[in-house]
Amino acid sequence: MSLSRRSLLVAAGATAPLLLTRPALAAPPDLSTPEGWLTWIAAHRDGLGLVLDDGRGARLSHRADVTQPLASAVKVLHLAAYADAVAAGRLDPREQVRVGDWERYYVPTDGGTHPASLRHLGVPLDETGLHAADPEHRVPLDDVVAAMILFSDSAAPDLLRDRLGADAVARAGAVRGWPDADVRSLCAEYLFLALPETAPPAGLPVAARQAWGFALERRHRDGPALRQEVLRRLQAGTPGYPAQVAWASATAAGSAERLAAVHRALSAEGGLAREHLERPTSSPPPGLVGVGIKGGSLPGVLTSGISVRRADGTLGWGALLAHGDISPEQLSTGDPALPLLLALLDARWRDRLVAALGG
Repeated sequence: MSLSRRSLLVAAGATAPLLLTRPALAAPPDLSTPEGWLTWIAAHRDGLGLVLDDGRGARLSHRADVTQPLASAVKVLHLAAYADAVAAGRLDPREQVRVGDWERYYVPTDGGTHPASLRHLGVPLDETGLHAADPEHRVPLDDVVAAMILFSDSAAPDLLRDRLGADAVARAGAVRGWPDADVRSLCAEYLFLALPETAPPAGLPVAARQAWGFALERRHRDGPALRQEVLRRLQAGTPGYPAQVAWASATAAGSAERLAAVHRALSAEGGLAREHLERPTSSPPPGLVGVGIKGGSLPGVLTSGISVRRADGTLGWGALLAHGDISPEQLSTGDPALPLLLALLDARWRDRLVAALGG
């Protein structure tokens, strides 16, 4: 999970923080630990959406149908659409993607996930440490998708959605139990933060905000001058943490119930999508043959969807959406998959979670 954490740091030669630490009045719960999550959940029940089914008769549900920000957990939809397109012969995982085309969707507010993706793929970086030194460098499409899951690269899902169409991504969710998914441009959402003058009016309906974002993304995709202006503005400074929390609250949203449904479906289907989701957990706990996870974080937001496959053939799944009082420190270390995995594996810990939820 550490590879998918998103502390939203901007690099400009040396790394400069986008998340500005606020003064701490008391030590917040440590969300990298089970006890810390129990403490946070007990104090923030109205900021939590959770659903969990262990596949053996135990099920938890807390505000499971309430819409909350998804952060990078939404990328499971893009993964599903990619797997569908490959199965239908519309995409070739071996296609060689020009890195410069991938990077046209990249806004460097990602805590270094894109540079980390490039390093993982053996792509040399330029002098800023943000982009490929040679935009003509090619990498397999499947490696771009792997970076979207392993490192939570946020340019990859927009590249896929732009290639396949937003309707294809939405359909991939709908056939797996997530109708009317909030499929919008991640690139544009980050631009709304980096360049506030590009943001849509407050209160704009989701569909109109999506259309606004797609138009802005195209300007960024096709406009080198705009991409350079974004870098200049990010180097000059960014909004403080409270403003970032407010911004994150308006990003793509969904419910724990629907996020969990997609993870369950992809685990049951097997194939390419499950392979990508399970790859980060190469050594599953005893009794399990696979653990699929996609989490995310934004200011004030920690999320995860999960599935587990047992040696006896049973499946478990779940999703957790935490939103609200989450500090920068909690954001940088918090693991929202931890309470889900423990609740799927340990009935005693699941009982403690029920107690924290007020059950």
